[in-house]
Amino acid sequence: IYLTTAVPSGDKDSKDQSLRAICLNTKDGKPVWDIEVFHQDGKTAKPIHGKNSHASPTPISDGKHVFVHFGSQGTACLTLDGKVVWLNRDFQYEMRHGNGGSPILVDDLLVFSCDGLHKMFVVGLDKANGKVRWQTAREHKNGNKFSFGTPLLIEVNGAKQIVAPGTFHVAAYRPKD
Repeated sequence: IYLTTAVPSGDKDSKDQSLRAICLNTKDGKPVWDIEVFHQDGKTAKPIHGKNSHASPTPISDGKHVFVHFGSQGTACLTLDGKVVWLNRDFQYEMRHGNGGSPILVDDLLVFSCDGLHKMFVVGLDKANGKVRWQTAREHKNGNKFSFGTPLLIEVNGAKQIVAPGTFHVAAYRPKD
């Protein structure tokens, strides 16, 4: 079982967080490995809602790798035994209440939404190296300027579409571009 967590690091007055990936044995629940993927500086990190975590998104695996996403703090690919393959910290956006959307796998892409207060977009990373294949801005015109959504892969008339809910709209994207 693969999980993410955020735990305080440093002394008791520190707001720093260790953003971690954990693998648990399904037979006995004991940890197989537990590694820090990113270190979040509490002085510069944006606040989150008290009912949220800095590690809310769910990891996803293709059977060879596990992908973890910590919102604007970063995204990473790990081997199944916990070794880092790549890290990506390119997406800086101001989240409201923390991150809430998880990534999905679409063919050779890792896709997720980044819906912050001032910047909203959907991104497709090459799952082999973490490089951006495409990034599409999302428009918002009314009310709240943030969302918490996980894209969904569907097929319509034999064509794959990534359906991503956002602020006051839902859009479908072609995986290739």
